[in-house]
Amino acid sequence: MQINKFKKVGNNKYKIIFDNTELTLYEDIILKYDLLIKKDINEKLIDEIINENSYYSAYDKSLSYIESKLRTKKEIIDYLNRLGFDSKYIDYVIDKLNKQGLLNDKLYVESYINDKINLSLDGPYKIKNNLLNLEIDESTIDNYLNKIDQTIWDERIDKLIEKKKSIMKNKSYYMFINKLKNDLYNLGYHKELIDFKLSNIKYESNALEQDVNKAMKKYSDKNKIINYLLRKGYSYDEVINEYRKKEIWKKVLH
Repeated sequence: MQINKFKKVGNNKYKIIFDNTELTLYEDIILKYDLLIKKDINEKLIDEIINENSYYSAYDKSLSYIESKLRTKKEIIDYLNRLGFDSKYIDYVIDKLNKQGLLNDKLYVESYINDKINLSLDGPYKIKNNLLNLEIDESTIDNYLNKIDQTIWDERIDKLIEKKKSIMKNKSYYMFINKLKNDLYNLGYHKELIDFKLSNIKYESNALEQDVNKAMKKYSDKNKIINYLLRKGYSYDEVINEYRKKEIWKKVLH
């Protein structure tokens, strides 16, 4: 096949134009096979060049992928699979990156956990589970998580509690506690720490008074009023006491 023309298409890529087809190759591949000198190449050599270029392409794309942030072996494999590379090219890239020290689970774990602590409110269980899903060894994760001062997790829960108070100030204590507990579990905090924090929480709300007023406007029957409020998450004693207060004031006003 006769090479007719070279056309630059990127920083280190050229399109080679033949009579009936064209190939996009990396500059290093062009130099390695002396294509600037050879003007006529056979199909066997073209197959070899394409194969070599695919190895180079998989490696080059992986380097670009790593440049933005540290990556795990699984992330690189998944990325190259999404790009459609055959397993032989992926294995080659992983082996080369390992030899170059560019895949380091310890550094990745430290960077990931620090980012999560500084940029999110995720707890230790959620952080650990996310890292396990990236197929990182559990002991590597635990070694770094165990270095995190317990006060950091305490402070994060306190911050979440105050945030939830401001959002749910018109909800019942029961609804507030349940919502907060579920959120903290989902964020991956230790059950014992959650229970301790919630057992010492102070939550003041005028939600019961407001809901009793709504219920008494909506229903005239006492039992319906009580059932409505119980479904809202109030205790029976809370409901009865507040209802009685309202009934007393109704009689005084009349």
